[in-house]
Amino acid sequence: MSKKAYDLIYHAYLTQCIENLNLPDWILKFIKVIISKWKIDISVGPEKIMSKKIDRGILQGDSLSPLLFVLCMDPLSRKLNEKYTKVTIKTDAESHATNHLLFIDDLKLLAEDGQTLEEMTEEVKKFMNNIGLEINKEKSATNDPCCEDTATLLEGIGVYKYLGIIEDSRGIPTSKSFEEVQTKLIARVERLCRTRLNARNLFQ
Repeated sequence: MSKKAYDLIYHAYLTQCIENLNLPDWILKFIKVIISKWKIDISVGPEKIMSKKIDRGILQGDSLSPLLFVLCMDPLSRKLNEKYTKVTIKTDAESHATNHLLFIDDLKLLAEDGQTLEEMTEEVKKFMNNIGLEINKEKSATNDPCCEDTATLLEGIGVYKYLGIIEDSRGIPTSKSFEEVQTKLIARVERLCRTRLNARNLFQ
């Protein structure tokens, strides 16, 4: 969805998101100090040839990084839920109402009509611009011409990948995706069965 999402977020916005959590002062101070000390050192052998302070973006490589990024995207999720009508998605057992799916920096917008979808897209673009991000058109797709300037328009048998799952223009996973999931699931179960774990540990 976003171009180099982790590398572009403004630190001022990141700090504001953390401050809004009402964390204990010592935790807030600890995270701020960490952010202020983010840097990259490049070495050739034992010799350091460059040291670069990270003035923008979230330094990756630990368990805190994705949590910080999720905190930055949470206001967008809340705004979409507050402003726009939700679409009811039915399954065999139940139904769910939502207008978007968001996982880290992968966002899918859901709307009943093109006008609402266009308004939601503009809302997302405005939000991302304010925090330093930009939509990656090459990795984005749409099934409505209203968003053709922001994402690749899917036509006919066109497909795209969302969270590793290949879907068609209706947002339905392809039969190939189901086959891949089934194959990987069976392979993992077989690997577990070849271990020395007892039945209780295998199925706990």
